Amino acid sequence: MSETVLLTGASGRIGRRVIPLLLNEGFRVRALIHRRALDSSDVKGVEEVSGDILDQDLLKQAIKGCSFITHLAAAWDMFPPAVHERENNQLFESVIRGTYNLLEAARGAPGLKGFLYASTDAVYATGSRRFSAPIDEMTPLVPSRFYAAAKIVCESMMAQYGALYGLPQLIVRICWCLEPAELLRLFTYEFWEGALAAEERDVLADRLAGGRGLFAPLHADGSSAVDHVSHPADIASGIVAAIKGIDRALGGIFNLAGPRPFRYLELVPSLADRLGLPWASARVTGIEPYELKIDRARTAFGYEPLYPAERMADEALESGKGHPFTP
Repeated sequence: MSETVLLTGASGRIGRRVIPLLLNEGFRVRALIHRRALDSSDVKGVEEVSGDILDQDLLKQAIKGCSFITHLAAAWDMFPPAVHERENNQLFESVIRGTYNLLEAARGAPGLKGFLYASTDAVYATGSRRFSAPIDEMTPLVPSRFYAAAKIVCESMMAQYGALYGLPQLIVRICWCLEPAELLRLFTYEFWEGALAAEERDVLADRLAGGRGLFAPLHADGSSAVDHVSHPADIASGIVAAIKGIDRALGGIFNLAGPRPFRYLELVPSLADRLGLPWASARVTGIEPYELKIDRARTAFGYEPLYPAERMADEALESGKGHPFTP
């Protein structure tokens, strides 16, 4: 008989990609649906449960008969302006209380083989913090905002529920996860405008604003800025691989990220050439280079991401969807 996975955040960018992978592996999927329904192409073979992770009684019913829980649901912001992250109370409810409710519903559930919690690379303060080496799972956690602090609280709850109640659990820390079209926003003038010196804004706005050109941020020393991102398809594949390899993953914490970081000065010129647009670079404040190591996930359950930033950019340009530039 097929095993059932309870999936929260099922209609999100990662969750909707997890569903077909689970089904292809022979799992049944019970999807907790809150506000946004599944696309019609996603629902075949999926049991939908309407409700909220703040409803503990509903969660206790939803967990019945499940072998696995994959908890992806949480309120968060992808880009400025921050809406969800403006209110700590909202984050407490959606991130901390929601996870607590699911843990309470799960502890002691018969037949439960694994509870996978989706955390974030924000627990490392990526972007704003200087690192002397690639970030592995033993890197000290230093949250730079309440969202990350809430995720750290949830990670601690996961570990303590494992110790107190024998809850079989694991944690994945997800690198900045972007749809390909969203990746292109990182190369717009507007994304970096607030971190530029006033004299740079005066010069660059006329040339690049409104999608008329691309921008490559530089560090204070003039070197190329570096970012590490991930494609939702890669993260989904890692989550399903962890569920399949649950015996090797239980109790662990695993970074999930794209194959490698990228340098803006290597990617922006080629994109500008393809689009027939100008580009420029300038120093920006408040950013540091970083790279997430994914060796532990590779070793434990064979995680092998396929989408470096260059391939994501190609996908975005070829699809033409959500294009921020105007050649």
